[in-house]
Amino acid sequence: MRRLIFLVLCVCVGFSQNLKNSQFFKDVNSTCPIKFIDVFKYPDWIAAVEYKNGKKVLFSSAKQMFYYIYTSKPKEVVPLKKLYVTDYKTKELIEATDAFYVFGSRIVSFSGDDLIPFRSYDDAKEFADKTSASRIFEFSKINKKLIDYLN
Repeated sequence: MRRLIFLVLCVCVGFSQNLKNSQFFKDVNSTCPIKFIDVFKYPDWIAAVEYKNGKKVLFSSAKQMFYYIYTSKPKEVVPLKKLYVTDYKTKELIEATDAFYVFGSRIVSFSGDDLIPFRSYDDAKEFADKTSASRIFEFSKINKKLIDYLN
């Protein structure tokens, strides 16, 4: 059992370091502006906003990214280029607009109840069934009211 725990920790730390060294995360502040933690501490949950001017902001989870989008009042208006979330199954960054989000499962992020993103509906459905989740949302169905409810 100890070996298994050690192996899991090594894989997580290794994944976190590989992710941190990827070109996408180069020269980016890794502190979540909402929860004030290093996002690489929980790499399975990373979300990101990329602006057209090249600036990137990292978040500790999809919920925190949506909260930021719905509540921040930027000093300057810079159009968004893309939103990213980490696919919970593959642990890869995917475009947030293409993801399916599981709501109400027994699995929680660092910040509590969260939206758990998946690249495919089938993966989201399988996860939702295993974890007694309430619903699966498409990106277009996520709104400020839902994020406020999760907070």
